[in-house]
Amino acid sequence: MLGKVIGILVVSLVWVSVSMAAPKRVVSMNFCTDHLVQKIAGPGQLVSVSFLSEDRSASLIADEIGSYYLNHGLAEELLRLDPDLVIAGTYSNRSTVNMLRRLGIRVEEFAPALNFEDIRNNIQKVGHLLGREQAAAALVRELDAGLKSLGIPTTKSDKPPLLGIYTVNSYVTGADSLESNMTKAAGFRHMGSEMGLKGPNRLSMESLILTNPDFLLTWQRWSESTIRSSEMLRHPALKSWFGEARHFSLDQRYWMCGTPDVLQGVIALQSIRREMAQ
Repeated sequence: MLGKVIGILVVSLVWVSVSMAAPKRVVSMNFCTDHLVQKIAGPGQLVSVSFLSEDRSASLIADEIGSYYLNHGLAEELLRLDPDLVIAGTYSNRSTVNMLRRLGIRVEEFAPALNFEDIRNNIQKVGHLLGREQAAAALVRELDAGLKSLGIPTTKSDKPPLLGIYTVNSYVTGADSLESNMTKAAGFRHMGSEMGLKGPNRLSMESLILTNPDFLLTWQRWSESTIRSSEMLRHPALKSWFGEARHFSLDQRYWMCGTPDVLQGVIALQSIRREMAQ
């Protein structure tokens, strides 16, 4: 009887060990999870990222993914990769996610990070899923150290300046977003938050000028683009109303995904803030 019990315990321990084993073939099918997983995965563990991460105008890892298969989020191509873990976003192709799960493939989903705590939690979650807890912990320490080092520059005015961020198709972002939290961390008030907006919203040129933020930020990628959706960013009214002293551009890539790279976006904006404080 004792031998039988011991045998059952040994089998159970082996099963638990196997079930908790780190995945060996990880696939990311979301642009932002690409960036997060790529930072944490061990050598040879990540086999595929989304094709969007190849775009150097948007991606921060374009030069580091040459050995990965670039997927388009289609179930049939992901199945051929024989993954033991697929990491997706909550807005990833639902038909692919559902199909993979029906076929017994483990799929873990990540919601977009809206603040620094979300980034911290997502890093830890990836570390746990990949069996890379130490690498994830190091990344969290990097994030926390960077946040701690941020000092908000002061001016003679107690009220931080209002920053408007205007992007393609006249969109602005509202409160409780990664953009709003990064803006506040750099020492600005966020226009979308001050207007009481939630999520992405279209804002006419007239409304932007009437709101009259102290400074206007447009993204380098779109400000320099000739596509039709970015035409508003080159509108003469922007140049006439805000002028060079109140209008500047930054690299959008550091603002797109919740990874420790957001620190570089905050630092770049903060440097602008310091220049204005002088």
